[in-house]
Amino acid sequence: MRIATSTLFDRGLAAINLAQQNLSKAQTQVSTGKRVNTASDDPIAASEILRTTSSLATNSQYISNQQTATQLLGQTDSTLGQVGDLLQSVRTTIVSANNGALSDSDRASLGVELKSRLDALLSLANSKDGDGHFLFAGYNNGTVPFTQTGNGVAYSGDDGSRTIQVSASRQIQSTENGADVFNRVSSGNGVFTIAPSTSNTGTGIVDVGQVVTPSALTGHGYSVQFAVSGGVTTYQVTDTTTNALVGAPNTTGNAYTSGHSITVDGAQFTISGTPAAGDQFAVAPATRQSVFQTLQTVANLLSGNSGGAAGLARISSGLTSALANVDNALNHTLSVRAGVGVKQNELDAIGTSASAADTAGKSRLSDLQDTDYASAAAELAKQTAALSAAQKTFATIGNKTLFDYL
Repeated sequence: MRIATSTLFDRGLAAINLAQQNLSKAQTQVSTGKRVNTASDDPIAASEILRTTSSLATNSQYISNQQTATQLLGQTDSTLGQVGDLLQSVRTTIVSANNGALSDSDRASLGVELKSRLDALLSLANSKDGDGHFLFAGYNNGTVPFTQTGNGVAYSGDDGSRTIQVSASRQIQSTENGADVFNRVSSGNGVFTIAPSTSNTGTGIVDVGQVVTPSALTGHGYSVQFAVSGGVTTYQVTDTTTNALVGAPNTTGNAYTSGHSITVDGAQFTISGTPAAGDQFAVAPATRQSVFQTLQTVANLLSGNSGGAAGLARISSGLTSALANVDNALNHTLSVRAGVGVKQNELDAIGTSASAADTAGKSRLSDLQDTDYASAAAELAKQTAALSAAQKTFATIGNKTLFDYL
């Protein structure tokens, strides 16, 4: 069979080109450390590499989000811990203030101390995160959430709480809004409050009360009114919601004994001391109030003059109520902090899973695309030899003509 000279040259060039391509591929695998550098190197592996790389990128973003959420929750937890410590010190101050041996100036000094604690609490409530955003402002985190006004502390944030996507199926709340943390604290015993009238002239002191029969509660307001006749003190209870007398146990003329409990429609409280004729105590359903209001109220209570025995009795009742409100704030803070702790634990578990997925994904990606250097080195040597052989063969054939054989 006759073969044209041009065909010999074409075949020789094709062999050299193929050898060069194979050598270039081997060199690229060695220099980059990647077995698959183009889709043509291994189409099936290239497709799997693309999916694995995309999955790793997504998981990496989740890990970054988890770190952000961890930082925010950690700062929230730390700040709430400081709030709890501050409220505990406020509680100690209130207990110290409820001492009849103190003078007005002594109580005024404690009132000044409580006002400084109020300022410290306001500073904690306006804490910022690592990015300079206000921690307790909700979505409105560029605005100072709490400001002191003539009418107390005003909240300028909103009811939102920032959430972060930390996995494909989980968004986690990373902050708490200030309204929930500081403004919505139960007053009194959580069900009702009781306080003396500011016009009382006797020395009656009331506790915070308790619920003894939940099913009997009405949610109404009540007024306990005292009368004194012939040295005998009696009381009656009026339902201020319906304006009707209530049996406690009688509608009128109930004998009063200092320190004995009074029960009204499932609510029980104790009045001690000596109420004067016309003295009243108001019972009302518990509301939500801010911890700032609690501190401001007790600071104001301690800053004024007592005004004698009746004034001391009102201060004592007010301090008892304030102590209950501070305890409510403490418990509320602990509850919010416990919720933050639950999220931190969940985030730790999600982070462990994401870290394992990242490790597994990188291992899979390495198996798919990384170069086996021992094999690659052998392949490089092989392709180098093949190219050299192809070039020598082409050179030898290219230099031969028919006249060489005549």
